[in-house]
Amino acid sequence: MNQWNGESNFSKESSGQKMLDARKVLNGVKEAEIEFSSSRKRASMVVKHADGVRVYTKGAPDMLFPKLVGVLDANQNLLGLEDNAAVPSLIGGGEDTNINILERVIKHFAKQAYRTILVTKKDMTWDAYNTLKAANNDFEKEKDRECLEVDLEAIGIWGLQDPLRETIIDSIKQVKLAGITTIMCTGDNIDTARAISLNAGIV
Repeated sequence: MNQWNGESNFSKESSGQKMLDARKVLNGVKEAEIEFSSSRKRASMVVKHADGVRVYTKGAPDMLFPKLVGVLDANQNLLGLEDNAAVPSLIGGGEDTNINILERVIKHFAKQAYRTILVTKKDMTWDAYNTLKAANNDFEKEKDRECLEVDLEAIGIWGLQDPLRETIIDSIKQVKLAGITTIMCTGDNIDTARAISLNAGIV
């Protein structure tokens, strides 16, 4: 048991050190940041990259779709949103536009009660970045930096799931028997919210 504890503590210390090392590296390349908020539903990080900067933006797909200029394929080629592409068999197969494929991926995740995050990027030269910065209050406030979140290239969509607590389904049954109606308030995609409420026994 002592040996197991020792290994566990070592693992925690090692993981903690790796996080600190990663943060140091990030701080060395980070140029600007726009934090996540419930109203914006997205967050951005600007880092030094090659001969300029790269803007990484992640967030709710519905908030980022209007800001996209295209999607990146497996070879990092930029494809148009309305260009046709092969649809993975997992979501129906055939052919569709890239923007519709993204929508289908979101629905595929949502029906399984997954929340979706779209990850995007944009590269800028130093000249373009500094010109934009000078024209927007030197990026002093977060609002000034939001001009960076345009002309984004979609990298991919991630699905995240928060499993229901074991007691949730039982609790919903109990309150139903007591004549109480449960209402779920959420900022999730409608399909995700519906799947979660079904799994929980709310509807």
